[in-house]
Amino acid sequence: MSSMKDLLPGQLEMGGFLFDKFTSDLSDAEYFKRPAPNTNHVAWNVGHIATSEDSMVAAITGGAMKLSEDLHKLFGGSSECLDDSTKYPSRGELDEMYKNARAITIEQFNMFDEAKWSDPAPEGWPADMFPTLGSIWAILPTHQFWHIGQITVCRQTMGKARVLGAG
Repeated sequence: MSSMKDLLPGQLEMGGFLFDKFTSDLSDAEYFKRPAPNTNHVAWNVGHIATSEDSMVAAITGGAMKLSEDLHKLFGGSSECLDDSTKYPSRGELDEMYKNARAITIEQFNMFDEAKWSDPAPEGWPADMFPTLGSIWAILPTHQFWHIGQITVCRQTMGKARVLGAG
């Protein structure tokens, strides 16, 4: 690998692979089961990854967010995971939202000019965490894996079979 342009798409694609592996056998109802009180269910994690990518890509590129303000409020970093599944999009809509956001993220990353990697992050981004546009790109794969980890905990508490390392 010669650059971040080689590394990040692979990490994002691995996240998509893990998403498919860890959610494919879940029922619609299981998307909304919390593993413990005050934790996040699968539905919130999926929506959160999608809206986070949407807002980060918009910030980096200067473009508009593709997902609605309501979705950003429902799944944003300061949002509360709700038990009432009727407050959320359906499982199918969540999966589509995730996959569309991921496709846009990879497309925008592939078009991103590496010469801008060290440009300052947009105003309002905490400079201690995100001093540059490149630092925002770099958090995207890490961020998804934090939340995919939460999905694995949800699976374990539902008694789901292991999908990696089994056998």
